[in-house]
Formats: sequence, structure tokens, C-alpha cells
Amino acid sequence: MLNRTRSRAVTFPPANANPGADGAALPPRLLIVGPLPPPLGGVQLTIDMQLHSSLAREFELHVVDTSKRQLRWAVENPTWKTPLYFARDFLRLVRALVRLRPKVVLVHAAATFSLLRDWVFMATARIAGAKVICHYHGTLHTRFPSGNTRSGRFIGRMLMSAAHRVIVLSPSYRREMAKAWKRDDLVWAPNMADVALYRSVSANTPAPWLASGEKAVLFVGRLSAPKGIYDLFDAIPRVLERHPEAKFVLVGVAESDAMEPVIRAEAGRRGIASRIAFLGALEGSDKAAAFATSQMIVVPSWTEAFPLVIPEAMAAGIPVVATAVGAIPDFVKDEEDGFLIAPRDWKALADCICRLLDDERLRRRIGERVRERAPREFAIEVGCGKVLEVARDVLAKPPASRLSPDCRNRI
Repeated sequence: MLNRTRSRAVTFPPANANPGADGAALPPRLLIVGPLPPPLGGVQLTIDMQLHSSLAREFELHVVDTSKRQLRWAVENPTWKTPLYFARDFLRLVRALVRLRPKVVLVHAAATFSLLRDWVFMATARIAGAKVICHYHGTLHTRFPSGNTRSGRFIGRMLMSAAHRVIVLSPSYRREMAKAWKRDDLVWAPNMADVALYRSVSANTPAPWLASGEKAVLFVGRLSAPKGIYDLFDAIPRVLERHPEAKFVLVGVAESDAMEPVIRAEAGRRGIASRIAFLGALEGSDKAAAFATSQMIVVPSWTEAFPLVIPEAMAAGIPVVATAVGAIPDFVKDEEDGFLIAPRDWKALADCICRLLDDERLRRRIGERVRERAPREFAIEVGCGKVLEVARDVLAKPPASRLSPDCRNRI
């Protein structure tokens, strides 16, 4: 699935593709602005799935790749290099706009101050005459732009006014952000999973990290405090008291090389290292095997938008134990798809893990439910189909080559 190209601009299909024997015109061009993998992360994987979806059949897709490449995980903290990356990506965008003249530009935007950069991308594309779609992967509960303050809502409205249409991640986000940004045209599209991949791997797949009789509890994500890794460490002894056969399988890496040994040393200090398998970053069938051979997945994050690991877990047919943050409650129903807990409540986390390990029938019932939901709600064509509908809609409207008055008046 992952496209490993490192070129500055990526084209799907190739720019020299034949228009066809009947001389039919090439499809309209759609330019995607955002990071390709590596490193792995939710936005990177979403873009990769879009490139291999029905969008590529209806549009000639191009990508301005904003990936930093050297990051160990898909987390971005400002450094002295940030302005240099911005200049690089802005020049790539301008070149692509001049050379390709795309009809539609799809900008993948995140919360925090990187949204200022994404606003520049959207405004530039709009001035160039393209229809602009913002695929927003953030929440209203971030520090910037905050949806909880008047100034934060004003800033959000200003930044999003550069886009003709905005796509968010869940129905509750659509309601909340529509109110905060005073827009009635927001659309929500769920995060997605390669359902066929996760269904193709059997629960009997060999798992070298598991001994006979061990039951895997899976964690997938960045090994960091905000992702709840230390809350999970707190919960492990309580789980082991009741289920010594539990093995905690961690897929992911720390934010930096320096933090990796710190996290492993902390597991050793607590005396739980022997019950943890650190698998590092996995992808494709290896990652799917980690899901298939686990009894459940835990998502103990302090804050989230809507993590891709939840659709992936549902595609694999395993229950979810997650914190009730962000859009997670929109998609995980407590005691139906798994369990919802409060952030940082390690005792509740341990108790929910034990409840699932106690009851094989409960695990099977939840697994059957989420496995049935996955292709209907989280397949690639479900999420990408909504993006395609928005792209068709903006193309059908009269062209506009300048910023909206609302956006222009705030520059």
C-alpha cells in the first residue's frame, strides 16, 4: 500500500499517461498537499490511501510532499529548521500550481501552529484560481486554534475561510466546528483502514513475540506520555495479578532516539519488562499480524482527533479499550465495541482489560460486531468516497480566482 517515492512532486497516474485510444481528455488535476510516508502517521497513511482510491480514477492526482523524512514518528515540534521546511514546501507548492494548474487543491491540515502554514498553502492555491478543500485532522480542544475561546474561534474562522470546503473527521466535529467557524457546509469523512489487508491475516498467524498460552494486549502508536504509555505501565501490574498470561505488545517507537531507552528502562524499573514485547514500528502485513494475534487494543491517549488504529482494530475484529476523547465516542460505543474510559484512569484501564480477558464470549461478540462494521463504515472507499463527493461539488460551482471577502478582509 505505501508508496515509497521520495520525489518532490508525485503523480498518480504518471503525467505522461496516454489519454486513451479515443482521444478523450485527461481527467481534471487534483493536487494534494501533505506528508507522504515515511514516517508513519495518521495523515501520511490517509494520503497514501487516497492515492490508491477512486480519487485516482476520477482525477489526475499530484502530491506536494511536505514530509520531514527524518522524524522517527509522525510528530512535529517547532525547531530552527521549521522556517526552512516551510520555505521548501511553499516553493514546491508554487511550482506545482504554475506547472500543473490544478482544478482542485486538497490541503491536509493539522491543529496547533502548523495550521498557519496550511492557511498560507490554502490562500496561495485559492489566489492561483484553484478550488481549495481543507481536510482537517485536528480538534476544537487544542491550544491553537482553541474552540473554547472567542479569540480561538475567530482565528479558526479566519484560517478556514481560505478553503471553499472543509472536511472534518466525525459528525460531532462537524456540528461543533460548524458552530465555532460559522459554516454550514462542513462535511465529515471517517478515518479509514485497509479492511482487506486486516481481514487477510488469520488469528493463527505465527507470533514470535508470544509464548504458548499468552494472550496479547495490543498498543499501537507513539510511545509517549500523551499517548498514555505510562498509564498503561501503571495498569499492567493490576492486570497481571488476575491474568499472569497477559502479554503487552507495543507497536511503535518513542519520539526520539534518546527517549527509546528511557521508556524501556522505565518498564524494567517497574518490574514489568518481561511481560512487554517492544516490536518497534510495523506496517503492512506485519502490522496486521500484530492486530490479528491480539485479544484487544488499548488506546489510552490523553487527547486524540480520531486515531487510525481504531478502524484498523475493527477491521481485524478485536475489541477496543479507549479513552473517551476527541471523536472516539462517535465511533466506539461503550460495552458494544469495547469500553470507554476517562483519560489517565489507569485503574479503569486495567479493569476493562481484565473484563475482556475474563470473558471469551464477550470478546467474540464484540469482535463479530466491529468486524461487521468495518467494511461498511471504515473501508477506504467509504472515506475517500466522501472526499470525492466534495471534490466533485466544488468543481461543479462557478470558478473563483481570489480569496473570499471574509478571508481577504482579514489578511
